[in-house]
Amino acid sequence: MKLIVVVGMPGSGKSTCIEAMKSLGLPVVCMGDVVREEVRRRGLEPSPQSFAEVAQDLRRRYGPAAIAMLIAEKIRSLNAPAIVVDGVRSLDEVEYFRRNVSENIVIVAVHASPRTRFERLRRRGREDDPRTWEEFVERDMRELGWGIGSVIALADYMIVNEGGLVELRERCRSIAEAMMRDSGR
Repeated sequence: MKLIVVVGMPGSGKSTCIEAMKSLGLPVVCMGDVVREEVRRRGLEPSPQSFAEVAQDLRRRYGPAAIAMLIAEKIRSLNAPAIVVDGVRSLDEVEYFRRNVSENIVIVAVHASPRTRFERLRRRGREDDPRTWEEFVERDMRELGWGIGSVIALADYMIVNEGGLVELRERCRSIAEAMMRDSGR
């Protein structure tokens, strides 16, 4: 099985890229769902602060690859030749997947400038999105502290997303089609 790991800072365009890959029939597993489910399970109000606290708590309890560990069985159960993984935040998580799920990992990074990302997040308005520039910077620093920058730096593919949606979707589909061919699908 090949894991197509999509990584990027919040608001970079990962979700759009993943939807383009999903439209080709690739199954998708979202690591952020683990944190969102845990926030609900704990009865916390969904907010940027509660999502951050739960994510940090899970990493304190189970180690830096906690989210990967908690979602690995779901990935294995899909039993597909290629699976898209949304939301890797560290090389520890990539290595956990490599050791416990599949050695065949391709990292696709999506990048956009901070100002572009902030405006996208404000428009998106998801419950864990920052509402102010200060919250945005704080979230970015937290993400970078977990090691997301290292994963982006070691990506097999880098997509700069400062253009339109059509261009982004096409680039993501093209990469996914190449991965599917390589997986014998």
